[in-house]
Amino acid sequence: MRNLIAGSQLVHDHVIHFYHLHALDWVDVVSALDGDPAKASRLAASLSDYPNSGADYFAAALARLKPLAGAGQLSLFASGHWGHPAYRLTPEQNLIVLSHYLDALEWQRDVIRIHAVLGGKNPHPQTFVVGGMATPVDPNSPQAINPERITFLRERLQTMREFIEQAYIPDVLLLASAYPEWTKIGGGTRNFLTFGGYGSGPVGDTATYLFPRGMITDLDLATVRPLDPAKITEQVTRSWYTYPEGDGSALAPSEGQTNPQYTGPDPPYQWLYTDRKYSWLKAPRYEGQVIEVGPLARLLVAYGAGAPAVKRPVDMTLSRLRAEPAALYSTLGRVIARALETDDRGGSVGGPARPTRREHELG
Repeated sequence: MRNLIAGSQLVHDHVIHFYHLHALDWVDVVSALDGDPAKASRLAASLSDYPNSGADYFAAALARLKPLAGAGQLSLFASGHWGHPAYRLTPEQNLIVLSHYLDALEWQRDVIRIHAVLGGKNPHPQTFVVGGMATPVDPNSPQAINPERITFLRERLQTMREFIEQAYIPDVLLLASAYPEWTKIGGGTRNFLTFGGYGSGPVGDTATYLFPRGMITDLDLATVRPLDPAKITEQVTRSWYTYPEGDGSALAPSEGQTNPQYTGPDPPYQWLYTDRKYSWLKAPRYEGQVIEVGPLARLLVAYGAGAPAVKRPVDMTLSRLRAEPAALYSTLGRVIARALETDDRGGSVGGPARPTRREHELG
């Protein structure tokens, strides 16, 4: 149950991050208004078997958007730099991804019901307890996890999977092909760490983790180092706290102290100055180094460790994009990392496209 709750939240979060927080950096809403529904339908059918790919579907999406634009009121789309030459997609490509943006609003409302059943509420599930779960399992109780609720969960997971395979993954690959230069910028730190997760064995059995535990330094994918939690510290050099041993000292989290020393926002925009205190956050370090965690860290550590569930789809994706592993160390690489984490087809992501419905019908 813990894995189902955490995994469904991870997948939900990645899809929402792409469509509702990030995609419009790549997709021009105003350009989509010039898209031809029939052309968009033909293009969408060549990319995947997503059922919402008919000309009527795209015409309906335009019908929802054009009145807003015609009235000069783009509502939630009002703050974009529409028409900027950095946008690369054609009007039809923009229309496809923007239509999926709208579909994802409905999709997320459906799939978060997994959390409601297993976790009691969304967000912030209430059923995690020390040593297990507070959610009862009883096939004879209508208030517990029973066959009816298991069927319900399976249906939600199938809904989740279909949208990922037929809309999210094709859209990410479409953007990756249109913006190849974004695989060369946005690298950040070259050190990555993950504690791993999603084990199928007893608690603490890291050998069964879907995402293995470890770290890589200086982007050396050939060497995955073991973790030593004793090497994790917190620093307050740039934080509004102080340590008795001096602000340049570092303490283990278990020995951390929270002694506020607020110096105020003067001069204006103090957060722009990195040579002074500017934050209420402490800075975690590993062996005194800045380390990145998150989707890209999990992907790179698993790839370096040779995890089959990760290495094969990464290699196939890179082959399709004609890119080297270093391309993942980028802004677009993080988008790809999130997408690969959501897919469970054993490596079909990024590989030779499966026949579309139309191609299958034609043999």
